[in-house]
Amino acid sequence: MTVSTLSTPEARAQDAIRQVLGTQWDGDPALRLDSPPGAGKTGVVERLAAQSMGTMNERCMIATQTNEQAFDLARRIASNYPRLNAHLLARKDLATPPALSALGNLTIIRSKDNLPQGPCIAISNAVKWSWLKGSVPTFDLQIVDEAFQLPDYRFQQIVGLARRFVLVGDPGQIAPVVTCEIERWRCDKAGPHVACPFALTERFPQVIRLALPVSRRLVPDTVRFVQPAFYPTLPFEALAAPGSRSLTLTLPLARKPIDAALDMVRAGASLVSVELSPRLTGEVDEELSQTIVNMIGRLVERGASLLIGNERRSVDANTIGVVCAHVSQVSAVRERLPRSLSGVFVETSDRFQGLERPLMIVHHPLSGRADASEFHLDAGRLCVMMSRHSVACWLISRSGVEERLLRHAPTGDRVLGIEVDNEYEGWRAHLYIAQELKAAGRVVRV
Repeated sequence: MTVSTLSTPEARAQDAIRQVLGTQWDGDPALRLDSPPGAGKTGVVERLAAQSMGTMNERCMIATQTNEQAFDLARRIASNYPRLNAHLLARKDLATPPALSALGNLTIIRSKDNLPQGPCIAISNAVKWSWLKGSVPTFDLQIVDEAFQLPDYRFQQIVGLARRFVLVGDPGQIAPVVTCEIERWRCDKAGPHVACPFALTERFPQVIRLALPVSRRLVPDTVRFVQPAFYPTLPFEALAAPGSRSLTLTLPLARKPIDAALDMVRAGASLVSVELSPRLTGEVDEELSQTIVNMIGRLVERGASLLIGNERRSVDANTIGVVCAHVSQVSAVRERLPRSLSGVFVETSDRFQGLERPLMIVHHPLSGRADASEFHLDAGRLCVMMSRHSVACWLISRSGVEERLLRHAPTGDRVLGIEVDNEYEGWRAHLYIAQELKAAGRVVRV
């Protein structure tokens, strides 16, 4: 029997990419491209840039949100497209990784005067682009990477540099951080504080919107929890087949309370909730921090290994990440890690955006709290935390989170003209995850 070429997730993903590339041949002035976690959006940015310069003979600029993202994108484009010359625009006193200087087709420049006049790929962060003074030859295409982290006021500072725009990003991530007072714009859905893709489509509803239909990072078992909780209007599926990634524990050793959570992942679960006894602890919970460290140590003690496709690798510090809501919680975990596990990457959710590890441990943002503030309820924060893993994730908290949510009843300010209540959306996502993990028998009490 003949199977349709669009019957597989990979075929659907490639068809979506072809549509994205086709918008540039058609000369569409703007495109908003929504992406679920780990969909390969950076790869799409690379292909857009390569097509623009290499095939369409255009000037292409890429705006990232951080210097590190610019470094990574410059490295990837120069390595994957050795016949194309790329330029990285960096400030004069910014140290760049030595590996970038070793790439023969990547030029690091420190001034706009060194930008090529003809077809090119130029990469820099959005702030650097906004500080260009004097006349700059107009670019044909501007690609904004991780665009949902860029507030519209910063996008407006660089919008005049190009004729066409592609805004690529994950709409479920943490909203842009704006530190000034925004009261006067709260009713404006295209206000300067709003993520630029939302503001753009609010002003110009005719702007083309496309979406990547798969996650290359998340497994099917995770998608069934994450997609309805955080992306109710963005359907997507996992590219990985069920069972293609797994955790193996070779040594049973003596039973400890935390072993049940590890064994549940070994049996095929990719998301597991681990609950400690109920207690109000405030921001730093020393017992919970120690439990996270104990879990990491237990994985190593039991000879854990990962099977990803046909490749097997031992679990070590570099395969594990820990994500927290607060810097103080990050410090509490780091200071308890033994030297042998110092390679475990422990960071806040804001710094973990765009990163991944095969195994993740999440310090639940509502654990041990008497309140449920807008910061801790933020759906984007929990979404980032629960979408960094490619194999499995453990969500660690004090028990009682679901009960606290049911008692909380969000009362966030209602803003005239704004249909979406961010506090309610966060409350709904938190409650959905708590109830669905409980219903699936994914809660382990230690």
